[in-house]
Amino acid sequence: MSTSELFRSRSLRSLAGLLFLLLAACGVDDTVVDPSAQDASDALTPVLPAPDVSDTEATEDASTSAASSDTTTSSVTTTTAATPTTTTPTTTAPTTMAITIPDTPLAQIGLELDLIATLSGPVGLVSRPGSADLFVIEQQGRIVRLPGGEADGADTTLDIRGTVSLGNEQGLLGMAFSPDGDTLYINYTDGSGDTQVARLAMNGTVANAASQEVLLTVGQPQGNHNGGWLGFGPDGYLYIGMGDGGGQGDPGEHGQNPDTALGSILRIDVAMDTGYGIPSDNPFVDGQTPEVFIWGVRNAWRNGFDRVTGDLWVGDVGQDRFEEITVLRAADGGGNGANLGWNAVEGDESFRGAAIPDGHVGPAVAYGHSGGRCSVTGGDVYRGDSIAALHGTYLFGDFCTGEIFGYRVDGSSADVRLDLPAVDRLSSFGIDNDGEMYAISGSGGVYRIVAG
Repeated sequence: MSTSELFRSRSLRSLAGLLFLLLAACGVDDTVVDPSAQDASDALTPVLPAPDVSDTEATEDASTSAASSDTTTSSVTTTTAATPTTTTPTTTAPTTMAITIPDTPLAQIGLELDLIATLSGPVGLVSRPGSADLFVIEQQGRIVRLPGGEADGADTTLDIRGTVSLGNEQGLLGMAFSPDGDTLYINYTDGSGDTQVARLAMNGTVANAASQEVLLTVGQPQGNHNGGWLGFGPDGYLYIGMGDGGGQGDPGEHGQNPDTALGSILRIDVAMDTGYGIPSDNPFVDGQTPEVFIWGVRNAWRNGFDRVTGDLWVGDVGQDRFEEITVLRAADGGGNGANLGWNAVEGDESFRGAAIPDGHVGPAVAYGHSGGRCSVTGGDVYRGDSIAALHGTYLFGDFCTGEIFGYRVDGSSADVRLDLPAVDRLSSFGIDNDGEMYAISGSGGVYRIVAG
């Protein structure tokens, strides 16, 4: 399978307040997908274009010219009093249930988008364990609660506007609730543009701002490729998506350097009152940055764990040519120590002549920039009951075209455009506690995906 590269720039202009990430992925031709794709008329074209090493990131880099040009390797700075300690991994397994893949071709499933709320620059949606409420991230620095998943009675869970940076791809970028729902974790860029991962105690449906504890800080050389995703894995640990620090082609060489937090997905143990621990099976537990769990990442914007299998799906935005989805199977270690290849590999090919790392993990799905496509928006595996024919399908899309695609987890049908209208500035997907899925428009709309 050919595929590659990481999430491209989606920018939020500070004057517009909430414009989401403008991905200047100017890439070339055609698309690359799993060659087993069915429904050819709706699938992404399985054609690998000739290598193109032209500078297609000039627009993106121009937008970051005001940011620091320092590409020195950044490291994690622990800002709490407690020193990170090594902890023993838990053995919690994902929900056990039979996995049945429906026979209905993906392109034939009747689907609709049901608008449930219109907010200001939303970039994410999460559910809280034990609650029917939905929580929507606004990039400007606010988290909005939708009681019972509806706009009626919507209120604010957290407001840190004024403390986050809003240039380029910065802002409040991610959130997650602890498995017991009592603690909120957030990922944002501060006034200096650096990544902060913090936790706050929940007081009912409101986060206690005074309780905020910054767990770690990661210096950001430039204003783009900040990542921002947070999620708890089936092992109970907190996973943190980090971009490569920005700039064209990863000038700081962060992706292939596991001694930096940049260009990685981090994994930490937060089951303690203060500070955090390092799981003892982290692959670089004795290294300079023991938080690193997965490396070779460009800008994994939106990722998700399959609640049935525990597999980790990574949506990595591309640069010159390809957008990619990588599947890290729980049965194979869930990605522990996996090198996704950036910046040596784009798809399964050398990036600008670099040597391809031995044993790197290539993507399951990739597509190019034809037809106005520019930047992948990773999603989740549908596990709800409302749309039986969609069960076991990973949903993802493209930020620029707003198309939504499906990929069956068993690979029986791949990269098929679903029968859904385009979502303007498709910034994210979300999933509720019932496994139902949502599509988020950076222009304001929050949509529930329902049967047509």
